[in-house]
Amino acid sequence: MALDQDNTVEQSPPEDLQAAAPRLPNRADRAETELPAANFADFGQLTTPQAQQQAGLKWILGSGFVLLVGIGGWLGYQRFLQSPPEPLAVTLAPVGRADLEDTITESGVVELGGQQTFKAPSDVTVQAVLVEERERVSQGQVLLELRDRALQQRLADQIVENRINQLTYQRQQEILAERQSRLADAASRQQDSEDLLAQGFISEDDFRTDKRAFEDAQSAVRDAEVDLTKADLQVQQDQVTTESIRLQLEDNQIVAPMDAIVLKVEVKPGDGVEREGLLLSIGDPTQETIRLQLATLNAAQVGIGMPVRVSVIGPESDIFAGQIVRVSPQATSIQENAEQATVEAEVRLNAPSGALIPGSAVSVDIVLNQRSQALVVPVTAIQRDAENPYVWVKDADDRARQREVTIGLATLEAVEILSGLQAGDEIVMAVPPDAELSPGQLLATPEAAADGPEPPEPGQTPGDN
Repeated sequence: MALDQDNTVEQSPPEDLQAAAPRLPNRADRAETELPAANFADFGQLTTPQAQQQAGLKWILGSGFVLLVGIGGWLGYQRFLQSPPEPLAVTLAPVGRADLEDTITESGVVELGGQQTFKAPSDVTVQAVLVEERERVSQGQVLLELRDRALQQRLADQIVENRINQLTYQRQQEILAERQSRLADAASRQQDSEDLLAQGFISEDDFRTDKRAFEDAQSAVRDAEVDLTKADLQVQQDQVTTESIRLQLEDNQIVAPMDAIVLKVEVKPGDGVEREGLLLSIGDPTQETIRLQLATLNAAQVGIGMPVRVSVIGPESDIFAGQIVRVSPQATSIQENAEQATVEAEVRLNAPSGALIPGSAVSVDIVLNQRSQALVVPVTAIQRDAENPYVWVKDADDRARQREVTIGLATLEAVEILSGLQAGDEIVMAVPPDAELSPGQLLATPEAAADGPEPPEPGQTPGDN
C-alpha cells in the first residue's frame, strides 16, 4: 500500500483479478487518450477494485455480443445460400405434328387456255366485225374481215402476168416442136448426102454443108428446150406467187383456230389498222392458266409438276389449286438489264375457277417441298450456338435441359425434327431478354410467375395450410 501526493491510498488488486481483468490504462495513457486534463480525484475512484470489475464485465459482455452477431450473420448467409432459386419465367409449348410446306410466292396474270391476240398482217382496213365480246365461237368461224387494197391490186397484176407467162410457155413449146422438125429434116439430108458422097455423086463441100446444117439444127433444139424450161419455171413461180397473195388475202379473214370465247374486240368496221396492230383476243374458257415472271433465284427452285395455290390478291379470297406446266429455260431482261432478268413460267389450274378474270393479277404460292404430319417446332426454338443444333426442354422436375435435334425441312416459321424430340415434349419458346438459360434452371410459365403464392387468409401465417 502506498500513499500519493493527495494522501490517497493505492491498493494493488489480487493477482488472480489482475490476470482476469484487462489491462487498465495507466495515468500517462489516460492523459493522452481520454482525459484532456488530469483529474486526480476521479482517477482515484476508477482505480478501486469495484470499478475494475465493472470494466472487465463490460468488456466480456461486448465481446459476447459481437460473437453472437457474427454467428447470427453466418447462419443467415448459409440459409440464403441453401434457399431454392427463383424459377425463371419462360414461354413453353408442346411439340406436335403438322403439315409442313416450303413455299415461295409470286404474282402472275390470269389467261385462258390457248389465249391469243390477233394482229393485223399489214396495213389494212377493217371491212367487217362478225363477233362480239363474250361471244362463244367455233373452230374455223370467221371473226373479222379485213381489206387490203394494195394486196388486192397485186393479185390482179399477178393474174395478168401469169397469163402472159403462160402464153410464153406455150410459144416455147411450139418453137421447140418446130426446131425438132427441122432437126429431123437436117438429119435425113445429112444421111442422104453421106450416101451420095460414098457413091461419088456429090463433093466433100456439099456433104460438109449438109452436116453443118444438121449440127445447127441440133443446137437450135437445145436452145429451144432451155427456153421452154425457163418458161415452165416461170409459170410455176407465178403459181407460187399467186398462192402467196391469195393466202395473204385470206389472212385478212381472221378465223377462230379453236372453240373459244371472244375476250376483247379492239376495232370496228372502217378502222384503218397498221401492221401488227391489235384486232381482237380469244381464249378457251375450259382452261385457265397463270403467266408468271419468276425471279432468277426462285426459278432455279421451280420445276414442272410442282403444286401451286392461286388466289386473288386481297383478304379472304378463294384459293384454286393448280400445277406448274412450263418453265422457260432462258431468262429475259428488259432493255438488256441482267439484274432485272426474269424467267417465264406457266401455271394451269386443275379445274376452271369460273371466278378469275383474264388479265387480272393473282398471287401464286408455289410448293417447293412438303411434309405430311411432320414433327415440327418453331424456328425460334432452335438454338445454334453449339456444334449441333439443340432445343431447351422442360424435364419432369420443371428444369431446363439441352436436347440435341436433327433438322429436316426448314421454312421461315417452322422446322421439321427428324430425331431428338417426341410429340408432347415441352420446349422453351422464349425467355426474358435479360435472362440466360442454363442446364438445371428451374422453369415456370409467365402466368405462374405472375400469380405467385396465394396470399394467406386473415389470421393465418404464411406457410400454414
